[in-house]
Amino acid sequence: MKQELKRFMEERGVSLHAVSRATGISYTAISLWVNGKYKGKVDKINDAVNNFLIRENERKNLYRSEFVETTVAKNIFDIAKICHVNSEIGVCYGKAGLGKTVSVSEYAKQNTDVILIEADLGFTAKILFTEIHKRLGLEGAGNVYTLMLDIIQKLKNSNRLIIIDEAEHLPYKALELLRRIYDKAGVGILLVGMPKLVANLRGQKGQYEQLYSRVGVSKEVNPLDKTDIQKIIDKTLPEAFDMTEKFLEISGGNTRVLTKLMARADKAAKLSESPLDEEIIEEVAKMLIV
Repeated sequence: MKQELKRFMEERGVSLHAVSRATGISYTAISLWVNGKYKGKVDKINDAVNNFLIRENERKNLYRSEFVETTVAKNIFDIAKICHVNSEIGVCYGKAGLGKTVSVSEYAKQNTDVILIEADLGFTAKILFTEIHKRLGLEGAGNVYTLMLDIIQKLKNSNRLIIIDEAEHLPYKALELLRRIYDKAGVGILLVGMPKLVANLRGQKGQYEQLYSRVGVSKEVNPLDKTDIQKIIDKTLPEAFDMTEKFLEISGGNTRVLTKLMARADKAAKLSESPLDEEIIEEVAKMLIV
């Protein structure tokens, strides 16, 4: 088992620290165990390592989705490019699970001058600006005003793009200070989120006109259509191409639901050693909230 673990670590590039965290065995104990120097009872370590290797081998054979340029991705890429090149403020919004996060992550991956922040519930202006400050190679220390001045100085004439994903979580103060960065540094900003984002930018009574008037381009993204689903299946699960209609019917064009449905259907077919068919898809769909 020691040799198997060593092989696994070498093939996957996994450190012993990572194995320690995954198994719950202290680094010292597992290090001694690997090197044949552990003096205590080894049953617990043997079981933990054995279970870890079984799990990881199962993960290796799992269905893996790949990035596909769906209509959603194309729309987000187009808006991001406009914001990036023309230094505009842009907004992309749509329901949950359409692939917005995957799309902006891919855009940032392809464009290394992009600063991508994923906002969370409870994000304050200070937290947001601390994150941006750190992404610019700065310390992330100081009050909001000091952080903003540093960020403006660092970004001025840089032609970079800031993308805030799940931007509906940002309070008005954070959005207003982003506007100040846009005005003073001249960089593009793309806000991505749920439909609530648009309402937040306008204000309940339209009182945030100074902010919303800065938005130069806006796009609502819609669920996947049949062509999108065909592209995804063709790239990631080609043996299911004839079942496009069934995947569309069950997923409703929701990327997240579709991905889970494909992954579980693929696994179920492999476990039963049967060809993937509509009966299997319908069966695994019962375990999803759609």
